[in-house]
Amino acid sequence: MRESGTTNGWFTIGIALIFIGASLYGVLILLGIGFAINQASDEAGAPLWGVLLIPGLVGLGFLVLLAKVIVDRLNSAEDDHYSNNVDQ
Repeated sequence: MRESGTTNGWFTIGIALIFIGASLYGVLILLGIGFAINQASDEAGAPLWGVLLIPGLVGLGFLVLLAKVIVDRLNSAEDDHYSNNVDQ
């Protein structure tokens, strides 16, 4: 994104705050889910982890695809050319 005027750096600060908030929220969710799973596992036994493996694989696949999209966008010269030279 092109920045000019008095808002230089605002985009970076905004994105950083979003990523920090999302990361903290994600960590807290994982800790809460981990606690709940441990409590349920104590009562139900080890088979509970096998059931949770399937959604875990789906989530991991989603994260891999999200990372691919971000890396492809950051390394795309065509997208950079379009952003800098078209619709200005």
